Amino acid sequence: MITIGRMAEKFHMLPSQVEQHATTYDFMIVDVLAAYDRFQASKTKNKIPTADAYNLSQDQLLKIIGKNKK
Repeated sequence: MITIGRMAEKFHMLPSQVEQHATTYDFMIVDVLAAYDRFQASKTKNKIPTADAYNLSQDQLLKIIGKNKK
């Protein structure tokens, strides 16, 4: 239910519309984004992710992709 509410808020839809139109892939993506937000928030002192937590250089992104390909 929390995921449906989060998707409804994010996409400006009613929860019933999300339930009718969302796929399991949509739910999976929202879940991964929520986990990543929690991870970024845990790296900050005030537990709220800031924009600079998402600023990664191209080298850092390639390193992350390389780890995930293994």
